[in-house]
Amino acid sequence: MKNEERTIGFIGAGRITRIILTVWKQHNVSFKSIVVFDPQTETVKNLESDFTGVKAVASSSVVASQADIVFLAIHPPVFVEVLSEIKDALTDQKFLVSLAPKINNEKIFRLLGFAMPLARVIPNAPSAIGKGYNVYALSQQVNDEQRAMLGGLFEPLGQWKHVEENKLEAYATITGMGPTYLWFLFQEIHDQALKCGLEPQEAREATNAMIKGAADTLFTSNMDFEKVLDLIPAYPFKPQEETIKKIYAQGITGLYSKLSN
Repeated sequence: MKNEERTIGFIGAGRITRIILTVWKQHNVSFKSIVVFDPQTETVKNLESDFTGVKAVASSSVVASQADIVFLAIHPPVFVEVLSEIKDALTDQKFLVSLAPKINNEKIFRLLGFAMPLARVIPNAPSAIGKGYNVYALSQQVNDEQRAMLGGLFEPLGQWKHVEENKLEAYATITGMGPTYLWFLFQEIHDQALKCGLEPQEAREATNAMIKGAADTLFTSNMDFEKVLDLIPAYPFKPQEETIKKIYAQGITGLYSKLSN
């Protein structure tokens, strides 16, 4: 079946749904129709006005009954409620795609009362500009055609990597939430560049190039950590380093624990 013959459904009309629809629009990925439900009706109306082919429907069960591929773009706390609403509309001929951490295949199938083709995907924010690092795991019910189709839908968003399902929460902690650990620091470096006298365009280019180059030097140069550190003779934040690392360690391990339990 070609995309133009498929109906895609989203339960949840928030950030990730908008990111996916935006990238599909940019890459001219089209479908027979796109049906969306969200209890926040204004959010769905905004999608209808911004994306051709998007249609608001009355409930999550309508999405499940009409769509060939059903995206669960919802947060873990509402999974029990949503899966209860849609289970009677799902069949093993449909393809369910969960975009949430924490609720694994086993839990989803237990809540549905049966197994079906299911993918779990952990998207991340840089997907908005086609530079995401999106990982996925598949249930054994997914066939080769469905796997290839799903890849075609997500590859425009950036890197697309198959991983073991039991690692998805680790990826959610690192790649999914990772930008939030760094963006405020990147912005502060940029702002300090302006204060040092660079023009706005100069500050953006210099900061961006520095960040990319620094990451590649650390992770792709094949130099060990100490040799990388030795490339620069002075470290002005060395006295605060352990405090900063402790803050990061506590925050990241706490988040992983929350997602994996």
